[in-house]
Amino acid sequence: MSRRQKLCPRIGPARVAVDWRWTACRHFPTVAAMKWMRLGIAVGALALAGLPAAAQSQLLNGVAALVNRSVITFDDVRSASLRPIEAARRLTRSDTEFEQRAQQIQKDVLEQLIERELIVKEFEAKGYNLPESIIDEIVDRQMKEEFGDRLTLTKTLRLRGQTYESWRKDQRDQFVIAQMTIKNINQNIVISPKKIEKYYADHADKYRVGDRAKIRMILVDKSRHSASESRKIAEEALKRLKAGEDFAKVADSVSDDARRFKGGDRGWVENRDADLRKELREWVFKPESSGLSEPIEVEGAIFLVKVEEKKSAGILPLSEVRLDVESTLKNEERDRLRKAWIRRLRQKQFVTYF
Repeated sequence: MSRRQKLCPRIGPARVAVDWRWTACRHFPTVAAMKWMRLGIAVGALALAGLPAAAQSQLLNGVAALVNRSVITFDDVRSASLRPIEAARRLTRSDTEFEQRAQQIQKDVLEQLIERELIVKEFEAKGYNLPESIIDEIVDRQMKEEFGDRLTLTKTLRLRGQTYESWRKDQRDQFVIAQMTIKNINQNIVISPKKIEKYYADHADKYRVGDRAKIRMILVDKSRHSASESRKIAEEALKRLKAGEDFAKVADSVSDDARRFKGGDRGWVENRDADLRKELREWVFKPESSGLSEPIEVEGAIFLVKVEEKKSAGILPLSEVRLDVESTLKNEERDRLRKAWIRRLRQKQFVTYF
């Protein structure tokens, strides 16, 4: 058996893409050509738009990478990239920015697919077994949580161009990856106080905040009431508050927003907080503002605001951000351990790019 046949057992007759840079299995590249083929998946989806249907099929069926004897095709990468690329399209501001982001997404997806194959192959090499009964439970649970029933699952998979069998395999592989990750990466990471203090000192600017205020709010939504009724509700609420009634109780009884169930509590807000309306920020952060506001009328609503506490701009004390620092350091350590694990798997297995 030739080297090509060993590497490409599933490919059958070689498929040659329309551009020499896109090389299928039997056309092994020269060293110079490899530089171009490393660009393969990053440019692939963008290039497809201008190609004839037959050429698109050739390109999509081409090999992006091999992990041992398992093939990852350009179509595998394209399919896995669809959702994040669509999200990127909504968030990017220009075609150039979108193209750059799409290329990076596809590179990342290819690496994720390779890592997935490496982990699944390691599971098999270790002789671990996952009984079909457990897979059935995993699939049934995921189907109910994500789709509700088998009919909705089938319709959704058909729209995605995916078979039930491939979806079932995806669920199995995801479970295997989760279990192998738990087994090979320590989940009980302990970060010493000294490391926490050092990180905090080295990243002080990350915890710098502007002027802050702890507030509660009552919102009267004008769309739910007539103009006169909205004003009357706000004035009656203000009267109750001035009479000494608890703000949380009044908010729970009259406010029209979801925070009514938390007593109108908005927690700490900054003077640059875009989620807080400009008119409200201006009142909250006036030097003389404290206690309870008069009704503040803005487009579509009337607000009553209570300032419970104010703090000047500065760096948050370690006592307030210790849990955040600790979580950041734990995530960094897990990421380091995972990368080291994947490197070991790459050294043990055969991975090649096209």
